[in-house]
Amino acid sequence: MSETKVIFCSDVHLCHLDWYGRSSADRMENMIDTFNRLFEENPYEKIVFLGDYSLDFWKWDIGGSVLREGVSNTDNFVKHYAKRLKADYYMAPGNHDLYGYESWKKITGTDRDDAFVVGGYLIISCDNFSGVLDPDFHSDGIYTPTKLEFIREKMAEYPELPVILCGHFFDKTKEPEAFFEFLKQEKRITLLICGHDHVVAIEDLGERAGNVSIYHDGHYSYSGIEHDGTPEFMWGFCEAVLSDEGIEIAYVELANTIMVQDIPMEHTYRERQRRFFRRRDLES
Repeated sequence: MSETKVIFCSDVHLCHLDWYGRSSADRMENMIDTFNRLFEENPYEKIVFLGDYSLDFWKWDIGGSVLREGVSNTDNFVKHYAKRLKADYYMAPGNHDLYGYESWKKITGTDRDDAFVVGGYLIISCDNFSGVLDPDFHSDGIYTPTKLEFIREKMAEYPELPVILCGHFFDKTKEPEAFFEFLKQEKRITLLICGHDHVVAIEDLGERAGNVSIYHDGHYSYSGIEHDGTPEFMWGFCEAVLSDEGIEIAYVELANTIMVQDIPMEHTYRERQRRFFRRRDLES
């Protein structure tokens, strides 16, 4: 049985803010060094980034860097960090990456909605924050329902391949019933993967969606849940092993020294939410 490893990483937030005693630049160096070391030790096929590379567009406090000072930290992320990766990578847009279609492709080299094949799987990247692009006001983006026609089109181009849907977020409270019916009927869709909420969780969408799940892919910035300043979920990424039978995936937190309330804390290696998702199209 052939196996292909893919890394999914979300919410790196290269910006003016520091978290856990480490500057954005330090975190980015940590991440790039980690991915390059892992690639040398046990090569993986691709890194799929799931959005929010910055606070280029931001509604709160001092506002986003694009309108505030004409700075694109997403562009800085590509030029100073991502281009140093030894593995191929892909960048999906997040709700803080509200660049128009042409600007986004110029910065990242990818389309806001896109698809590619890795390890015998069709990975479809869904842009669910295209409700306002290139805004002239500080914004966190507007959620837009998953573009089912785009997914159908890409699946028709690769009719034999199992499918992973990924994107910055899939908000089940803002999706129409057609979304859940589509997931239920299209058994080639094995798993959905997203970021945005900075947590690690497996969300089963239930019978209405054919019992397919959404895997929430943590963060490389700040935890969505903290306890007296201590992060529930530390900097990490998902390692997914794609095989003929399905997808084995786990969230990996590597050892790091961080600061919590000005006190050094050694964060040890952990794996979270390891699970195997069998291909639904192989079910009898």
